Amino acid sequence: MKDLNLLYVFEALWRDRSVTAAAENLGLTQAAVSSALKRLRAEYGDRLFMLVGRRMEPTPLATAIAGALLDSLSTIRKTTGTLMPFDPTHARRQFTMRTRDIGEVVLLPRIQQELLRAAPQSSIQTVYAPIDETLSALATGRMDVAVGYLPALERNIYKCPLFQEEYICVMRAGHPLATRPDLPLEAFLAQDHLLITYSGSGHILLERALLEAGAKSRIKLRMPQYLAAPHALLASNLIWTAPQALANVLARFYPLVLRPLPLALEPFEIALYWHQRFHKDPANIWFRSLVIEAIKGIPWPEDPAAPPQR
Repeated sequence: MKDLNLLYVFEALWRDRSVTAAAENLGLTQAAVSSALKRLRAEYGDRLFMLVGRRMEPTPLATAIAGALLDSLSTIRKTTGTLMPFDPTHARRQFTMRTRDIGEVVLLPRIQQELLRAAPQSSIQTVYAPIDETLSALATGRMDVAVGYLPALERNIYKCPLFQEEYICVMRAGHPLATRPDLPLEAFLAQDHLLITYSGSGHILLERALLEAGAKSRIKLRMPQYLAAPHALLASNLIWTAPQALANVLARFYPLVLRPLPLALEPFEIALYWHQRFHKDPANIWFRSLVIEAIKGIPWPEDPAAPPQR
């Protein structure tokens, strides 16, 4: 590629999926970005990015060459020591965060609130993908960060611990055990259980603990989505071992009872993850800082401002 400026345009289109947003974040006119895209297309003999709905989606060739081009741009930045500054006040940037529905319930409202305050023209898109796809997306910039309990996300990844989380037992208010102040292990194991399962999460340790404690035959419902769990509980006598922060939020909106878990399980770490390629990227640095500060402001269960458990 003779004109290295085309690399910056490719990166912006890959990241923003919009000629308008790419132009604003590059400090160029839309006509200049369109002209650069035309030259990129001529050089590769491919459309590279095509309008699908309102987004410029990459073609298979663009997806295939993205890693090499972004690596080249990263090398150029390291050798020249130049990184485009990020101006949150004027940037029109869509930040993509990998999280599950649990993160959307517990963390996203505060993160979105802070983003609207600090970068009113920017936005957040949440996505979910298996670990391999998440690693690839973080490496190419299709995802900016991932948030959750993801011990399998390791290769070329930076991690910032956000908070320690614990499990708690959840049941409907009319459950036969709901009036008991505590939940003995024998009674816990004798109940029918609901379990949230999906690949790539550290929560597989919870399933292992339940099986080792003797609840194997009592797991009556497995499902991948956390937000479907309250509806299953309200229609049955199932009990659910859930992350405490999520359980506290759900108990505000559903007639649920929370009890300490009689199983001895270690707390687990919720963390922020990003790829080493974007470790020094100004926009990524800024968004990471925003996420960290936003989560610090969330009232957790031990906080006096948090609602009491039922």
